[in-house]
Amino acid sequence: MKPSARVQTDAHSGLAPERERVPGWDMLRGLCALAVASYHLLYWQGLASLHTLGSYGVYLFFILSGASLSYTYADGFRRRGDVVAFVVTRWLRLAPLYLLLCIVFVAMLSQRDGQLVDQLGWRTLLNASFGFGLVDPAIWALLIGGWSLGIEFVYYLAFPAWMSVVARRGRGPMLWLVLCVLQWFWILHTAGSDAGYAASAVAYHQIPAFGAYFFGGCLIGQWRRVKDLRLPTGWGVAVWVGMGALLLALNPLEQGDELLGWRGMMLFVACFAVVALSGQVRLDGGAQACARWLGDITYGCYLMHPLVFFGFAWFVLPHVTEVEIQDMPTLPGLVLVAVVLTLSCWLAKLSERHLETPLRHWGRRKLFGRKSPPKGLHPVSRRS
Repeated sequence: MKPSARVQTDAHSGLAPERERVPGWDMLRGLCALAVASYHLLYWQGLASLHTLGSYGVYLFFILSGASLSYTYADGFRRRGDVVAFVVTRWLRLAPLYLLLCIVFVAMLSQRDGQLVDQLGWRTLLNASFGFGLVDPAIWALLIGGWSLGIEFVYYLAFPAWMSVVARRGRGPMLWLVLCVLQWFWILHTAGSDAGYAASAVAYHQIPAFGAYFFGGCLIGQWRRVKDLRLPTGWGVAVWVGMGALLLALNPLEQGDELLGWRGMMLFVACFAVVALSGQVRLDGGAQACARWLGDITYGCYLMHPLVFFGFAWFVLPHVTEVEIQDMPTLPGLVLVAVVLTLSCWLAKLSERHLETPLRHWGRRKLFGRKSPPKGLHPVSRRS
């Protein structure tokens, strides 16, 4: 896709036009969702501890989110109400599936424990607004993995100011370097503290630990708007396979060590490189269709795989065998990983088609006063 490729505009809003999706980012985003889900499913069964897949899969999500938003909205926020429209649009992107799954997971926990979740009213308010990003997201998020959405929503609130003030005045790179320093300081004094990662996990999972990733992604998105190298598909395959191999090769024995020292620095740089290159890869035919499918299932797979797994572990397995799920033999455990991933992807696709897309289009009609969404509209940011 060339920089002059067709875009979708909305005459009733000053928000930037919705650009065509970037297939390389869709592909990478879906691969990250599968990597994070695989890390969880293997770890929960005691089969493997691939810490780099979990940590850097989420880091890549933040970079991809910033890049996608910057690529889409770089000309926006010029009219009154644009910021509100943007925030509401982002909320509609995240909230429907998230809140539905919160209800399901609370019901699962209540059935397992015989009582409601502690402080459910306050938790519901924080999760409905994504306000838990400001108050210990690792504690207050109702869904497993939901902590990252609260932090990301805080970045959404800051994004209009970044694009309207920082980016337009050319101060983005300088501020990004400041965020890098803050992020490394935060990681060293939480995950790298003498107390260790496990004792510092709540302190680590806060806004400063991820800001350099998201806003560094914003810089990549702006670069992608003006530069389209149209790299062949083979480049993309090499980049994605190479990144996977690097993550596996640098996986540490102790959780948290993947964030520190030379290993953390190398993977930090690699994350930005793989997102920048992925955005430049040209995908056609079946490869493009695969990328679109992966982009569509990313968010749902990320949120659903814990519910599918624990639904089986808590309510099905006890009626089949007395063996605890972490004590299952390796082969059945690997089969379970494959089944949970497949079912999660299938449910995610159904959700994207029948729940999330219709609600996003309904929200845009309400926001922009259109009787129907712009033809061919596909929101670029498929986070999670």
